[in-house]
Amino acid sequence: MPATRPAHADIALRNRCTRWLNGHRPQRSMRESLMALAELPEAALALDVYGEGEALQALEADVAALLGKPAARFFHKGVAAQLAALRVHGGAGDGPVALHPQSHIAIDEAEAFEALMGLRGLRIGEPDRPFGVEALAALPERPAVVVVELPLRRGGYRLPAWEELAGISRWCREAGVPLHVDGARLWEAAAHYGRPLADIAALADSVYVSFYKGLGGLAGCVLAGSESFIAATAPWQTRLAGNVYTQYPVVLAARDGLRRQLPRMADYRERARQLAALLVGEPGWRVAPEPPQVNAFQLHLPAGPAALREGLLAVARDQGFWLGARAVASTVLDGGAMVEIVIGDAADGWADAQALQAVRDAVAVSRR
Repeated sequence: MPATRPAHADIALRNRCTRWLNGHRPQRSMRESLMALAELPEAALALDVYGEGEALQALEADVAALLGKPAARFFHKGVAAQLAALRVHGGAGDGPVALHPQSHIAIDEAEAFEALMGLRGLRIGEPDRPFGVEALAALPERPAVVVVELPLRRGGYRLPAWEELAGISRWCREAGVPLHVDGARLWEAAAHYGRPLADIAALADSVYVSFYKGLGGLAGCVLAGSESFIAATAPWQTRLAGNVYTQYPVVLAARDGLRRQLPRMADYRERARQLAALLVGEPGWRVAPEPPQVNAFQLHLPAGPAALREGLLAVARDQGFWLGARAVASTVLDGGAMVEIVIGDAADGWADAQALQAVRDAVAVSRR
């Protein structure tokens, strides 16, 4: 199920901290956020209106070029973008959609493709492991569209090997089945493959990329593909309440993220691998995958989820170091808990040894 909304108290505590383990340094108020956006050069341009605007169209064109696709369309939310993509690829019937059972589309989007679009899921693959060509070949029926999430977030931010991904692409093209990439974190995945974004996107018929995760934007995303495909998604954008009157703050934040965060993705991945190597040296601690493939990974700790959450919050209150507030049951350690670690520019404010000690302190509090 989708993650629950954070409590106001958690947000207030996070904002009082001076160091943050995950993601990018947070802006503590709407005023701070808006003032930063106002300093961007694109802020002098006119507001977009119902999807038409110089800054918005420039963003679409630039992302299309990065992905090597002929066309792109800005959406206010990834759920809407991917529903539109699957509806266009899947057709008017109950077109079967092949996807991993841990995929964002199945879990975090609450299976909206089935509930709202009348499509039908063909769930393939094993837990915590991206599926490959063999799983596709073993399907009981030909899918209308295949979805690959790069990386598979709920599976530990794992990626298929390049050869496997290329094999999936070949299988789809030989079978005449569209391949859609859920690339919410594709910016981060490119560093693992050591290939340009366009080389990865070339394997797929359509690609969705997000602006608010690794790029640290406010919201929004882009769906890219052929000109005919993007044109076919236009009415679905309206039907999915995506034709917003103006989206200029989101567009500005996306531009800022592309400019500041995209060039740092390889460095964030390396920092994640260094930190993971340190954490896994602690008795009873586990990292998955080991080593991390992108800038994010799972840390499994010998503490119950509720107790660990209290430990995380205690470190925030006592040390001003925000380690997060969400711990879930571990699938690796019996009775343990799992937290996700995502490296962004917030990591500029602490050394790996400091992060290690802070997590130690949280685990110690959880055992009292």
